[in-house]
Amino acid sequence: MAAIAEELIFREKPRPKLSDDAPEISVVEGPAGRETLAVIASEARPARSRLATLDYGDRISNAPGAKTPSRTPAPPPEPTAHTVAPTIFEMLTFVVQGADVASLASENQRRRFVEERLLRRLPTQDMTQVDRVDVTPWTVKDTLVVRVWCKV
Repeated sequence: MAAIAEELIFREKPRPKLSDDAPEISVVEGPAGRETLAVIASEARPARSRLATLDYGDRISNAPGAKTPSRTPAPPPEPTAHTVAPTIFEMLTFVVQGADVASLASENQRRRFVEERLLRRLPTQDMTQVDRVDVTPWTVKDTLVVRVWCKV
């Protein structure tokens, strides 16, 4: 008990040594004085004038002064039925190295390339199901990206 009582006794803070070059900072909390309030008032911007705003009572049911709506809200619009069925494709991507871009310049050349080299890799074995063939040069030299669009 004596050890606990000794810890609880207020001890004076050690005084700084004279060789200490750090500035001493003291903070005091209390009400602001007249001079402080006068400086704040002179620096503050003038108050904004009152703005006309809409009453929110009709839109928020638990707001002060709220009233029930005078009419029932309109029902959400029903989704319109599509007259045309969507067309769905499966797109397969191939990376081709060593092919010349000029050799795949036309649609006929691209389709022939797919038929000769890629048809067995497609989900369909019929070129009539291939809708489109896109060829894009890649960042690696002599490399192309070939995208084949197949009808599902």
